[in-house]
Amino acid sequence: SNQLTNRHSGSVRSPSDLKLTRPLSSLEELESMEPKFQSSFWLQLKLLTVRASRQQRGQRLTRVALLLALSWITFTCLAWGRLPDTTKYTYNRASLLFFLIITQSNSVVTSSLVIFSTEQKLLSRERAKKMYGVLPYFIALTLSDIVNSVAFPTLCGVVVYWVCNLRPTASAFFTFVLTLCLSISTAQSTGLFLSVLIPNTSVALMLAPFLTICLMIIGGFYIPLNLISPYLRWLSWLSFARYGFSAFMINEFGGRYITCGDLDDDGGEVCPYPGSAVISSYGIEGTWTSVWANVGILIAIQIFLRVTTYILLLRSK
Repeated sequence: SNQLTNRHSGSVRSPSDLKLTRPLSSLEELESMEPKFQSSFWLQLKLLTVRASRQQRGQRLTRVALLLALSWITFTCLAWGRLPDTTKYTYNRASLLFFLIITQSNSVVTSSLVIFSTEQKLLSRERAKKMYGVLPYFIALTLSDIVNSVAFPTLCGVVVYWVCNLRPTASAFFTFVLTLCLSISTAQSTGLFLSVLIPNTSVALMLAPFLTICLMIIGGFYIPLNLISPYLRWLSWLSFARYGFSAFMINEFGGRYITCGDLDDDGGEVCPYPGSAVISSYGIEGTWTSVWANVGILIAIQIFLRVTTYILLLRSK
């Protein structure tokens, strides 16, 4: 009877005990509780931007990178230097414009994969220590990429533009620079997206060249856009090379006529030859005969890649 009394009395709780009683948090709930950062969002952004800019300069703006840029400039100028502005050299001009996209984009995609693979390990450690949030880190990374990733490619483009005798007007030149910067920046965003999507750096480095080359082939130079196989035509809409090349071609040939030069009259050429005919020969038609439509798509692709990369980073550990 004493045992029953003790058991009964032990199970009775006072009203004050009941008020103080609450369910314990599970392990998952405790792990998901994010403590507030000691520094504000803007202070995190400021410090991370300064750090990212210094790191990017040390990784991208090196003597080796400068030497490589000068080598590309030398080769390109020797191959396409002082192109005559005649119908005989329209293909040469188109090949030069597409070559600029190929060379600069490939190197930027590869370097982004290599650089961010090491950066991602640092990010994981510092996130575990609750040093800063993903959003200020990603904004700082994006701002530093805009400046440092396009520096040497833009230098190449500026020198090549005048040495190779591309369209000699101020508006055409600045449109060319803008298109080149956006194309390179979109390529960099592609490399960053792949590095987050595929954590294994070795696998990412094997897949990135295949993906980049495929996007280049259906970019409009090797195969005119209107002649691409129906099975791959949908993929061409995802190619940043398509929009960069289209904008380059419209900027170079749009709204003008090209002289025939020393081409024989019996060659069947119309003199002067309309630049719009050169543009349409690559399958650039309709809405896409506007530079700004192509520029807008480049910006949209870049925003989509950046936002998707941020979401993947946010969900990663």
